[in-house]
Amino acid sequence: MATVMVDVAFISQLQLRLAYDVSVLYRVPIDVHDPEDLWKLIRVALTIKSGEAANKTVVKAVPALVRPLVKRFYSTSVLNAGKALPVIGKHLLQRNVIKIGIPLVGVPLAVLLNRYTTLLAGRHARAVFRNEARVIELAEGMSRSSRHPRLLLWIAWYVIRANAKTKAKINDDQALLMRHLVRLVREQHGVVDEQLAHVVDIDPADVWTRVAAEQGDLGDVLEAAERVAAVNGDLTPREKEVLAELRERCRRD
Repeated sequence: MATVMVDVAFISQLQLRLAYDVSVLYRVPIDVHDPEDLWKLIRVALTIKSGEAANKTVVKAVPALVRPLVKRFYSTSVLNAGKALPVIGKHLLQRNVIKIGIPLVGVPLAVLLNRYTTLLAGRHARAVFRNEARVIELAEGMSRSSRHPRLLLWIAWYVIRANAKTKAKINDDQALLMRHLVRLVREQHGVVDEQLAHVVDIDPADVWTRVAAEQGDLGDVLEAAERVAAVNGDLTPREKEVLAELRERCRRD
């Protein structure tokens, strides 16, 4: 047990530092004193994905020759004791206990697992932080070119909440874009909209009233709305409807 704990501590620290270094390389701000940022760093470093069991990550990390053995190990009740652990503890237990839990292959498997899980952590961190860097770059461009920063935030949130009636969850990329957009509009334009901060279910009538009250060309707002809708890939039918109505209301004849 002492050997496993030392191994877990060393590899976990190594992978946390690796993930943090990757975030720095992609210029993605990570504040280790912020609980939300710290939790994101932990999830990235330990390759914990929402909706994915930890043992699936392990199976993908180990060499093909030992995968049947690992799967057989996970099919037993060996790990029942870990069910009561918090998500991080359970994940670490599942990922590391097989190093000593499988007879005859403990040391070789430990070496291979450490190597492959670290490689997996690095690749996962690269994918996650590269995508976040893309979203930040998009948010910076939208904020910098906006002539209506306050309206920009309302339109962005309205587009993100377009699928609320279908009970669809907000896409991770859209939520990330909104988070950075609020920060950049505050830093670059000095705009802090307290009213929007307290809005949960946005009222379309309120949004269209704000659009009608603006003067001049609203092409920057329309372009920003299209980018928000497309940040996570293909547009949904509801997002297309919202954009079509926005184009009509942004016309200045």
